[in-house]
Amino acid sequence: MESHIMMLNQQTDEPTKQMLQNLVDRKRKFDKFKQKCFFYQMFTFITLMGFMAYLYRFVVQPSGGNIGYVFSSFVNETLHTFLVLTIVGGYATSLYFKKKEEKAEKEYHNLRCEIIKKSPDLWPQPFHWQKRNEVFKVMKKEFDINLFHESK
Repeated sequence: MESHIMMLNQQTDEPTKQMLQNLVDRKRKFDKFKQKCFFYQMFTFITLMGFMAYLYRFVVQPSGGNIGYVFSSFVNETLHTFLVLTIVGGYATSLYFKKKEEKAEKEYHNLRCEIIKKSPDLWPQPFHWQKRNEVFKVMKKEFDINLFHESK
């Protein structure tokens, strides 16, 4: 369990701490998939731009615009096939991580909303309501998790 969550002894009970820890874990999972998706999107984009520049410079320009020569040069070179497969693989991988990211975001957001909706039960008013505010501030400051509002 996170040290910041463990230090909330006076503000909350153990089951609530476990819920907060699960929320932090889901946030990290979401951030991990978001980072991987962005990496593969950038990899695919940079590889595609580089391949297009290479094709223009070394295949299209020397051919003088002859479409038959361009097509023949493109098909006959195994490097071109490898690069196209690399670009397609990068794109497919980015789509895979995008789906994983969306699923992790949905799980994270649902748990976050559940904690927000159950907060009156977890911290009964009026005495514990101030402690709830302290817990929410710790979650926002340490983990960048907003528990004050349900909107993303």
